[in-house]
Amino acid sequence: MSAVAHAEPVTIHRDAMGVPHVFAETSAAVMYGAGYALAQDRLAAMELQRRAAAGRRAEILGPSAVAGDRTARDRRLPDAELMRMYHAIPAEHQAMMQAFVDGINRAVAEVAADPDHKTPLEFQRWGIKPTPWTLIDYLGYIASVPGGRYSHEIQNLAFLNMLVRRHGPAAARRIFDDVVPLSDAGSPTVIPAGEDRAPARPLPQGNPLAVRAGSVDMTGILPAVRRPGATPQEGASRCLVVGPSRSANGRVLMLEATADGPEIHLHGGGLDQAGFSFNGYGPPFMGRGVQHGWLLTSGVAQANSVFAERLNPKNRYQYWFKGRWRAMEQRSETILVKGAAPVQHLVARTVHGPVIAWEPGANVAFSHAIGMRGHEIDNWVGIIEMGRARSLEEFASKGVSRMGWNLGICYGGEDGQIAFWEAGRLPILAPGSDPRLPIPGTGDHEWQGFLAPAEQPHMVNPAQGYFHAWNSKATGWSPEGTEARIGLAFRTWAGTGLVAKRRDLTLLDMRAFNETIFHAMGARDRTQTDPALFAPYFRAAMASSSDPEVREAAALMLSYNGLHEDRDGDLRYDNAGLTLFRRWLTVAPRQLFEPGIGDWWTRIDDGRYLRYQTSLLLRALQGEQAATPLTFDWFAGRDRTGLVADTIKATVEQLRPQFPGRPLADWKLPHFWKYYDPAARQSDRPALPDAPDPARLSAQLKLGPVMAPHNGGEGWVGLMEIVPGKPALYSVVDAGGQSQFIDPQGQGNPHLTDQTMMHETNELKKIEMAPATVRASAVSTQTIDYVPARP
Repeated sequence: MSAVAHAEPVTIHRDAMGVPHVFAETSAAVMYGAGYALAQDRLAAMELQRRAAAGRRAEILGPSAVAGDRTARDRRLPDAELMRMYHAIPAEHQAMMQAFVDGINRAVAEVAADPDHKTPLEFQRWGIKPTPWTLIDYLGYIASVPGGRYSHEIQNLAFLNMLVRRHGPAAARRIFDDVVPLSDAGSPTVIPAGEDRAPARPLPQGNPLAVRAGSVDMTGILPAVRRPGATPQEGASRCLVVGPSRSANGRVLMLEATADGPEIHLHGGGLDQAGFSFNGYGPPFMGRGVQHGWLLTSGVAQANSVFAERLNPKNRYQYWFKGRWRAMEQRSETILVKGAAPVQHLVARTVHGPVIAWEPGANVAFSHAIGMRGHEIDNWVGIIEMGRARSLEEFASKGVSRMGWNLGICYGGEDGQIAFWEAGRLPILAPGSDPRLPIPGTGDHEWQGFLAPAEQPHMVNPAQGYFHAWNSKATGWSPEGTEARIGLAFRTWAGTGLVAKRRDLTLLDMRAFNETIFHAMGARDRTQTDPALFAPYFRAAMASSSDPEVREAAALMLSYNGLHEDRDGDLRYDNAGLTLFRRWLTVAPRQLFEPGIGDWWTRIDDGRYLRYQTSLLLRALQGEQAATPLTFDWFAGRDRTGLVADTIKATVEQLRPQFPGRPLADWKLPHFWKYYDPAARQSDRPALPDAPDPARLSAQLKLGPVMAPHNGGEGWVGLMEIVPGKPALYSVVDAGGQSQFIDPQGQGNPHLTDQTMMHETNELKKIEMAPATVRASAVSTQTIDYVPARP
């Protein structure tokens, strides 16, 4: 007879802000409590995540979700592959994952037992009932989470081919290298020069005109080609880490701002970590650990590649690979669409990965090779182990080295050590491959393996005593051109400038720094930068121009500090220089670059999270003084200073109708707003251009604020001082609060919006971690029994 599994008690303490603190004796029991608690808080959001991974959101959201469902179906891994990865991880982690699913299902069962009170309102609106999760559901979601899956090589190729037709091969190469540089030496890096512990690697050589290599003719791929649909991009994450030499009390200080999600504290079975996670993921992605803090940013290394497959003219589902035609794996799937007819979608795959775009007229298809393929579940293990590491060495060996996902990983320990890694499975490209463009898929340019952990960029205890990562280039030898087009005007300017000036920093200083970085708008408007970078060119224009408006406008821009501030509370930004500078950053590149490339100076950034056009403009104005000078003659005989003066005048003329009869110094923009209910938009309270409204059901039901002044920031904010024996986390979430539950009658809960205005005003709550303090301060306590699932 088999032994009967004994029930293990799991206690869930919730603090005054609703954050669950899950206590149990074993790691599996802790994860059972985590699944249960998080499903209580965000079951509807978890359902969306589950369906997003499976490509089934259109079933409840309608036609708007079809494009994302197509992409998800292309990328979803077979169940057998998910289970292979699951059985390859340690048995303890398998038990933890199954326990998390069982905890979710306990909450789902409670909903089914009392649907009139416990069903989240969203399910009623979708017309479905909550259903139990399977282990495959969870594994599929875990495998779908990693970022770094965005492909811009096809877009770059279309740009290049347009240039060749307009300018000829020689000029096209110079323009392409300017606009899509392999490496901009002016780009700020996370790792300072001389601090990288990995051996420097040579940058790939630009070979952008070899678009017939490997018998794949890509010269016909023009801008009209359909760009593959993209999934919602993560990437807002930044971490700022200050070592003992720069803090007032000799302790490590850590600051993070990232995407939104619930918080949780796990305690027991070797776990003692509190922090932020994604809806439905489970363990904290980042936060305060046993003896350290750890933070993550989305990496921008060359982690994936697009391969151009040569198709058989007689059969588009065959491609040439290593000397023979091979048949693609293919299947037809039906996407059900709420309120519309079903959509048939062909899923095709080559040896490189899923086919993401077709150009049958050129007998070419594009497939996406993903570096972490086959290691997606390892990421979950790495997240767990980074949280419960007992030393820097353990953090690196059990956590960082396990990650297949390309991440920037930030660490700060109670012993005062700080460290950074550019982690993940980073492929080694074949000689002659240009990372900016699709790689011929005929078998002659295959990846040459992956960088070993010791070969990936990393540093420990940099001499400058701090570092700042914000989806940044890791080191000088990291290539640019696919995603990581950074440049000198990159958004880290505000945070780096604040920390570099001080050696007596406190936790309150770090909180104030976060507010300043928010106001620099780098998270929401990624063309913005420090006006001081352009000061020499504004001053030269002032000196050369006889136009008083040019001189006044330039002086106003020089007086602007790059921050969106409303210190007098009149709902207008304080400095008219802001108004002028924002507009000038679109007027100047248009006048400078459009004669040569039309609107591609901005179009090349379409769909990219990071945008390069401001750094490109700066390089042009710097001329030979740029770290990487431009090689094409963009000025075409035009006087540089005169052109800047002309762009300032054009900026004034464009803005004049917006401020009729008012002096330039009074041309102040109204404060930008967030609309949690898009229907509440008001003309005198504009939304930030190109920033989506963060729509919330709570706002639509008038259960919380429908709008708020835009602070420019990201979602979750976490702040830590790594003091031995006093683990705690200061944080705030942007979704409104910990629990997003709204009952079937449309009534919310106390934690639905209790952090909304805290986030807007940069206020943080404290999450205690010491067990005695957690118990003493708990607002509610619930104990449930965990019974391990039978093998």
